[in-house]
Amino acid sequence: MIITKQTSISLPGAMLHDAKRLAQIIAILSKYGLGALFSTDSKKSQDHSLEELKKNPSSTADKIRRAIEELGTTYIKFGQMLSTRSDILTKEFIDELSKLQDNSPELPFETVEAILNEHYGDWHEKFESIDPKPLGSASIAQVHRAVLKNGERIVIKVQRPGLLPLIRSDVDILRKMAQALDNMIEEISYFDLPALIDEFERSIVDELDFNCERSNIRHFMNRYSDRPMFVFPTPYDELSDDKVLIMQELEGDKITTIEPDTPLAHKMAQSILELAFDMIFKDGVFHGDPHPGNVFATHDGRIALLDFGAVGMFSPRQRELLMRVILAANFGDCGMMARTLMSLGRPTKRVVLSDLENDIAVILQRHLKSSLNNIDVAQFAHDFVSAGQKYAIQIPSEFSCAVRALLSIEGIIQYLEPRLDVMKTLAQYANVLVTNFFSKDGLTFNMLQFGLNTSDLVRSVPLHVSQIMQDLDHEGLNVHIPENASEPFSDAVNSASTRVCLTMMFLGLTAFTHISDSPRLFVMMCIFDIVWCLILIRWHFVLRHSKKRLKVTPFLTRAQRRKRWF
Repeated sequence: MIITKQTSISLPGAMLHDAKRLAQIIAILSKYGLGALFSTDSKKSQDHSLEELKKNPSSTADKIRRAIEELGTTYIKFGQMLSTRSDILTKEFIDELSKLQDNSPELPFETVEAILNEHYGDWHEKFESIDPKPLGSASIAQVHRAVLKNGERIVIKVQRPGLLPLIRSDVDILRKMAQALDNMIEEISYFDLPALIDEFERSIVDELDFNCERSNIRHFMNRYSDRPMFVFPTPYDELSDDKVLIMQELEGDKITTIEPDTPLAHKMAQSILELAFDMIFKDGVFHGDPHPGNVFATHDGRIALLDFGAVGMFSPRQRELLMRVILAANFGDCGMMARTLMSLGRPTKRVVLSDLENDIAVILQRHLKSSLNNIDVAQFAHDFVSAGQKYAIQIPSEFSCAVRALLSIEGIIQYLEPRLDVMKTLAQYANVLVTNFFSKDGLTFNMLQFGLNTSDLVRSVPLHVSQIMQDLDHEGLNVHIPENASEPFSDAVNSASTRVCLTMMFLGLTAFTHISDSPRLFVMMCIFDIVWCLILIRWHFVLRHSKKRLKVTPFLTRAQRRKRWF
């Protein structure tokens, strides 16, 4: 029996599914010697196990990578995401997670047929034929060649059935683990793991919706229709939906099948670099995973880009700052790089700019020497981000995504044209952007934008001054003190007063026992004291929590997020 429909998930069923999935995760981690992360043994035994894992980081990274591959779709995707975050993981883990392969066992063709019949009634009415042997089988989808009734050659991307409950459980478990680590370890709060999980959830939810990928393809087709060297797989909107994507078949081979250092290879390398620069620095929307498997050389000598499930985005401000990083590296200006790093990220504590400049200067001296030739871009980016981490500057994930894309593109270009200096060429492109910025048209546009922003600011000043004067005339200026600032003092006063009252009561009770001869009166006094103690304790907790109101926003936010799953 083949089951293809997504069954509805009740909340109790989801909790039970989470518990089973957590047990499965612990079993797999224990299989690879990582059980110490969840060990309930003595602290001494747990510390010993963790120390063994720390001794050989390369071996530990290999174990984690193999465990992730066995854990399946969600953890593979999360591991691939973490492989771009050199601000979180060391080089050993980055290198190992970069090896993660998104391969899965093939779905039986009978299952694929059942999925298509569910969408089209009978797939034979839409397609002339479908190749039973898949072109590729990944953790989220499987791809087959097919032919339409009109003879057009296409590919069918079919989402695997039953992914929803598993991914939902995994994301919830990852979120709970992130929140626990964030609450327990002070240094981890710098990385803001809960926000990282939220970002990952948004990413994988979009990837599960093939309508997003179809929209991405349309965007790139329209934006770069004037580039004759590039071709994109045209989607068939009328045959596609959120679980099945029908696209034009592009015949070709991986870009690495092109003979390197030839005129065609040089032309392709230059075209790819120009397109990547325009995507990242001009448009701010770029292919998030341009590895050789997603970049094809067609039989007619063009370049085909595939798989638009992962797309990165840069705001105009982020594009400008990334351009400054490349120009500063070209100029060897450590001061400019330090200031750009602070603007690019978000400092979580006070940063001494001169100290940051000194660290950036060491990085530049180590990598650049006298020019940008032969620079190790991956290590340079890692050291640059590590400098921000040292000073608790949170680097946005968009920067890591762009660096990953540039590194993938650099690998392709170095294969096609080994003597091409990627960083120097990027610096030249950045110089062109700066020149355009200071051109007549560029200055006019930027002065107009600056003028509009300034006029808005100037117009708002009288309003704010008037508001301040009204406040002074009526109620004066209020000094805002955080609600929990006085909690330690009030808690101490409440606790002390409660102890004093209880002590006085017990002293009175003790004295009464010495002077009273009536057992009945003694029992009544004991009951009265017990009731009074309970009242005091209740009063203590009421005072302690009286100013803490219930916040419903977290519950509403979680309910809104759950709409994606239920």
